[in-house]
Amino acid sequence: MARKSVRTCSQCGSPLPEGSRRSRRYCSAACRTKAWRWKREREEWWRSNKEFAAALREGRPYHRPRQRCPVCKGWWFTGEATGGNRKRVDALYCSPRCRTRAYRQRRSRSEGVTP
Repeated sequence: MARKSVRTCSQCGSPLPEGSRRSRRYCSAACRTKAWRWKREREEWWRSNKEFAAALREGRPYHRPRQRCPVCKGWWFTGEATGGNRKRVDALYCSPRCRTRAYRQRRSRSEGVTP
């Protein structure tokens, strides 16, 4: 007896709903959106890291650019994933904690100044 093949979602791997069209790739709109966003982020990452892509093609070593946090003076890599969250390539601070601390320092300096 022939077994019926079970088609799975391209994003999460769960089975697709029964009776769905043959061209369906995702189990839900959420998975379709998540796949689209992931693809867009990946393409943007490769576009923004041209130096890395060139080094990869040419087989030469590549050293990731580092940045120094103006608040805690710690070093971190641009675009690094910390705590499960990917950092923006143009981020200034190493963490939300330092970003908040910088904001509060700026706000306290401007208090008492009247326009």
